[in-house]
Amino acid sequence: MDQKTSVLEELTPHRRPGGRTADVTRRINEAVLGLLIEGGIDACTFQNVAARAGIERSTLYRRNPDRWKTIVDAIIDLADRETPFNDSGSLRADLTDTLQQLAAILSGPMGPPIMSVAAALQAGHGPGETGRFWANRQNQIRPMFDAAIARGELPAEVNKDDVFAMAAGPLFFRTFVIGRPVDDEFIAKVVDLVCHRYCLRQ
Repeated sequence: MDQKTSVLEELTPHRRPGGRTADVTRRINEAVLGLLIEGGIDACTFQNVAARAGIERSTLYRRNPDRWKTIVDAIIDLADRETPFNDSGSLRADLTDTLQQLAAILSGPMGPPIMSVAAALQAGHGPGETGRFWANRQNQIRPMFDAAIARGELPAEVNKDDVFAMAAGPLFFRTFVIGRPVDDEFIAKVVDLVCHRYCLRQ
């Protein structure tokens, strides 16, 4: 088994049950992630994705109008699988777990490709796809904040986007701007700052 294959298997360890449609979707997403790691956005043509996924290009065209939606679909699927919400009973613990999951992705082989895709979308490629990705991310993190509000840890009117931006932003800066590792100590400091700023009780 070569290194690229093993990396992809690490990224996609669980195969979801389902029929042929689910299997095709899984193969497409795995193909996109592998191509992003190996060759970046330029490698993610419909021809390359179809060849790696073992499907016809017409299958991709029927699903999506262009490659950008296909790319974002694969990244959303990765985020859904790799950053699940597990209610631990406190915002501090939930946020720590969420940031540890995010740090693992950013520091792994998919970190740089995700940033490249984000930059391309911000530059105007794939109109609407940035909003779609963030809407999915909001759906992922909403239960964490809803639970904290229900426990009385956060005010009901809190801006959830602001809280998550304050928490996640330092991880992106540390990883991609200054190139330093995000360890548990750093995450603990970030969580302390977020809780001090927003929490009604610690």
